[in-house]
Amino acid sequence: MRLKIKHVLIYLFIVTLMATGISFSRYSTTLTNSGAESSTPTVPDIEFATWVIDCKAVFLDNIKLPGDSMDIEVWVRNWENSGMEKISGYNQAVNLELQTTGNLPLEFTLKENGTGPDLFSANYGPNSYISDVLTFTAGEKETKEFTLTVTWPENKNDELYKNEIDYLQLGLRAEQN
Repeated sequence: MRLKIKHVLIYLFIVTLMATGISFSRYSTTLTNSGAESSTPTVPDIEFATWVIDCKAVFLDNIKLPGDSMDIEVWVRNWENSGMEKISGYNQAVNLELQTTGNLPLEFTLKENGTGPDLFSANYGPNSYISDVLTFTAGEKETKEFTLTVTWPENKNDELYKNEIDYLQLGLRAEQN
């Protein structure tokens, strides 16, 4: 009887080991570069060449009371000049995304060159905004300039907003093709 239990446990261990190996293999993949840049199968050295805002943080110091407003200059480009100018060799479709905690009743507009229609045409969730698609052409040096206007509406002056903080995050969603 004791020998039988030992064989059953060994059998179960082997079956478990094989099943685990098979299930983990489904999530394994090999990344190879099959593009024209390289004929040897290696991990591709993809450099995404879109840049936005030349600083790390923007402080909304001018927005302290209802009725205050602030403009933030934003630029997106498909090139960089770090010693030697590099232009992206890929067509790009880019969206600017703005997310906020929504603690303050701020309103946001994004306009190209500070004029024209509001590019935040879609609100894709609570306190989340996404711009229309911006396109960049491969090999052509392009810079797109925008003005992000943050406004605290004058009619939103409830005492509940006193000592409240908000957090804004402006991001970039881009796709190369």
